[in-house]
Amino acid sequence: MSNIKELANVPEISFIENMSLQETEELVRANYTRIFKELTGQDAELGEADAKNLIIKSFSLVLYQVMQYVEAKGRAELLKTSTGDALDALAALFGITRQEARRATCIVRFTLSGQRSEPTAIPAGTRVKTQDGKYFNTVDYAEVTAGELTVDVDVQAEEAGAESSGIAAGEIDTLVDPIPYVASVESIEASTGGLDIEDDDGLTERVWLAPSKYSCAGPRDAYAYYVKEWRTDVDDVQIVSPEPCVVHVYVVLDGGVLPTETEREELAAYLNGDTIRPLTDIVSCPAAEEVPYDISLTYWIASNDQKSAGTIQAKVEAAVDAYESWQRKMGRDINPTELVYRVRAAGAKRVKLTAPADIVIEKTQLPKRNTRTVTYGGLEDCLLYTSPSPRDTR
Repeated sequence: MSNIKELANVPEISFIENMSLQETEELVRANYTRIFKELTGQDAELGEADAKNLIIKSFSLVLYQVMQYVEAKGRAELLKTSTGDALDALAALFGITRQEARRATCIVRFTLSGQRSEPTAIPAGTRVKTQDGKYFNTVDYAEVTAGELTVDVDVQAEEAGAESSGIAAGEIDTLVDPIPYVASVESIEASTGGLDIEDDDGLTERVWLAPSKYSCAGPRDAYAYYVKEWRTDVDDVQIVSPEPCVVHVYVVLDGGVLPTETEREELAAYLNGDTIRPLTDIVSCPAAEEVPYDISLTYWIASNDQKSAGTIQAKVEAAVDAYESWQRKMGRDINPTELVYRVRAAGAKRVKLTAPADIVIEKTQLPKRNTRTVTYGGLEDCLLYTSPSPRDTR
């Protein structure tokens, strides 16, 4: 079932009114006894081991199985509850297919043991890897020019998926396929672009946005649709038009990660395609402006919760982590009330907050946590403990 916010208020529909097997059997038995009396004028007597009762039970089971097929078929044709292959078939009605997994890419520097008077070939498909066994292949043929010591080569992961993204510079450092005169290899940038196959929620959201694309990419939702079609790890999109015919597209990836300059250029090129961009639009993809904030707080635990103090401290740290993730959203005001609420909900009796302060965030700005200091102040006597008050949900 879909978890996208656009469908949160769409009711779930049951095509069999959520009937159980027992209710199905009772309905069949009631119909049998009613018809029997209409035809004979007598009450039907059905013992537990009576042949007619066993037939009713068997028929009810078959009927219930048929009803389950009806339920599954009906739910598969509704966007909110469609999953897997059924969702793929539903998406096909809009000309949409599930995004395949993608391979991560990066640049690896090949270094010779010494200068040579002739070029040194780096064949396409040459394998390199990390110490923990993540393999990458060179994409194209390359060579170290005569008289030079190094050449930078594009590589891509052998296996598609998100697992090969985010490998730090320097961690791809092992040459698997030996090449004469090559002494070492080392990645000079973090690997990016590796994506898992699109999940049901991502595909559902694109189907929901699909009607917007029929007017090309003029409306905000249409641009949002094409951004999510570009990559499946897009978490947040803001479309801004500061003046007529000028469109700025701001993107945040999963985990609150900002796209690199190369990725933003790739997205801009995609959105400026002839089949996407209206002729009068000038589309660019600037980086969201990050607004720093600090976290500094001290909390106390009620003395009558002493036995659970260790657990509560761990929950407080997790609550602060969750707050940081919640706060990492374009246009979301920096809200200290939300932080206090979460820490108290984790079990803290009292919270003294010195940072952050309330800060209004523009729609193209992105909060970024700077320093973090979370201090446990100890146990405090508590005569009356009240539950946290409702938080400010802005």
